[in-house]
Amino acid sequence: MPSTSISRLGHLTAAWGALFAVVHVYWAAGGAAGMNGKPADALAAQLYIAFIAVLGLAGAAVAFGLARGPHPALARLAQVGGAALLLGVAVGTGRWLAQWSLEGDGAAGVVTTLYFLFGGVIS
Repeated sequence: MPSTSISRLGHLTAAWGALFAVVHVYWAAGGAAGMNGKPADALAAQLYIAFIAVLGLAGAAVAFGLARGPHPALARLAQVGGAALLLGVAVGTGRWLAQWSLEGDGAAGVVTTLYFLFGGVIS
């Protein structure tokens, strides 16, 4: 792949990671949109979601670093992060298929899963 394509992909992935983090900060602060009307109201849930936001920022930093040029350690981190996102998609989709139901997740669950799938694929 030409270096400009790698650079653009890195910048796209960094933007996705930043957006990922912003959405999770919103949820950690008690935002209800995309949460099926059940915002995180317990401190433990809010802290967990905030931790996920930090991981999103770390992913954005890794992607931005890779956009500037190849680095073996950053490439390995990106591979692990992408695999983790794809594993999350597989688990969520497998749960839906096993029960043949979206379990009340509805459209929000599908959109969230596609969001994770996109992140895993571009990582």
